Amino acid sequence: MGRPKALLPFQGTTFIHHILETVKASALAPVVVVLGGHRQEIERALPFEVCAFNPDYEQGMITSLQTGIRSLPAGGDGAMLFLVDHPVTSPQTIVALLAAFKPHHIVLPTFNGRRGHPVLFSRSVMDEILELPPSSGANRVVWKDPSRVVEVPVDDAGILVDVDTPEQYGKLS
Repeated sequence: MGRPKALLPFQGTTFIHHILETVKASALAPVVVVLGGHRQEIERALPFEVCAFNPDYEQGMITSLQTGIRSLPAGGDGAMLFLVDHPVTSPQTIVALLAAFKPHHIVLPTFNGRRGHPVLFSRSVMDEILELPPSSGANRVVWKDPSRVVEVPVDDAGILVDVDTPEQYGKLS
């Protein structure tokens, strides 16, 4: 993209600010922002947020998820994963996922039968994620036992929006 995705302009703000405002509107808390590359630049844009630094970010995205899990307060029942390149989620989707939460499960939104983001992981699944090697992805725990996946149909096409290329970003903005 030529610059940090977190700081891409979007709807009068940036990807990261838009995601954080959406999370705040849903009352999901606490929030931990995991940073890797471009850490200082993004931190300057987020002086009020709780940030965790992943020194191993170049080893793969799972290391950032693991850093985030380790940075959460003890005793939480689960955690919701937001990806910075999926900036278009509604607060209503977050509320629907929280309402469908079940211990020992993975809760994810669907739109027209397609799975999207964010994803809500229960504590036991988070513990499994912590054990994954850097070469793995979180999908490994999702596919490990499909019976523990709870799909929540939502009226939010934004759960499918993934911005990985300048062309995709151009269509979004």
